[in-house]
Amino acid sequence: MNNVNDLEETEDFIKDQRDWLVEHKATRALSWSQLANLIGRAGSTLSAFSAGKYNGAPYAGGNGELAKLVFRFRQTLLRQAELKVEAPEIPTFFDTQTAREGMHLLSWAQRGRMTYWVGGPGTGKTSFCKEYAARASNVWHVEIMRSTKTISALCNQILEVMKIFDGPTGTSRLSSFLMGKFRDTGGLLILDDAQNLEIDLIEEVRGWYDKTGVGVAFIGNPTVVSRMEGGARAADFAQLYSRIGLRMIRALPLKDDIEALVHAWGVDDKQVAAFLHTIGSRPGGLRSCTNALELATMFAHGENSRLEMRHLHAAHSQLATQPVMA
Repeated sequence: MNNVNDLEETEDFIKDQRDWLVEHKATRALSWSQLANLIGRAGSTLSAFSAGKYNGAPYAGGNGELAKLVFRFRQTLLRQAELKVEAPEIPTFFDTQTAREGMHLLSWAQRGRMTYWVGGPGTGKTSFCKEYAARASNVWHVEIMRSTKTISALCNQILEVMKIFDGPTGTSRLSSFLMGKFRDTGGLLILDDAQNLEIDLIEEVRGWYDKTGVGVAFIGNPTVVSRMEGGARAADFAQLYSRIGLRMIRALPLKDDIEALVHAWGVDDKQVAAFLHTIGSRPGGLRSCTNALELATMFAHGENSRLEMRHLHAAHSQLATQPVMA
């Protein structure tokens, strides 16, 4: 990839970027608004540039700057296309014992129960939540952000998952509106990364559960259970905790989970498989295995070789000690 600051803003360079932009827009059937989001300049500006009318003339001042922005975009697309060829296809959801147990918990919750699942990083909790939401009706999988600090913010995040964008204003009206969407649906609200929820938000969710019968599943890291079962704030969660009908805790992936990942990736080298079990049994679990396998497979492809232990070891070492170089 070239540094655009080293390029001369010649007439030929500007014309080349203009012609490419016009062709790319037509080939991809993109709007100027869509291109504006991708390139980082207003659609009207890009439209004027493509027509040779920016700043009143084909090569007037400012066209060179725009041409460089278009050139950056071209380079980005080219590099991403190269990586797509180099990078392996990561297996989609694959069945594991942990996933089966997690989806059983979600099925139980959808009967109008309140549950929680506590899992360490890389145990696959978000993966089975997404899979369950794709299989069952009226399931709203919401990944809670650290910035979700108010009841209104939580309501709006849930409504966005529901594809509802015309809710009322005001916290009380918004909460009532959402309860109307929950009522008589036999639905399930999955609150992923629930450790980010403040007490007021958790209590609001308890109110929705009490008044509508919607199923609720809290999914999160060990902070969730420590807050609900002990410590100085345990009393704050007493009413909630008494409603929890099913609890599951999984700190690390099971051996069978890692074996399922090995099978999903088509790994047949016994040494590689054994090292994946070592990686997967540590914090980071299946996610660490996936990251290492993705990079190791790229190393192997670069040598036109099958995946071997040296590739995986190099990938794991690089991911553990330093940034990955593109």
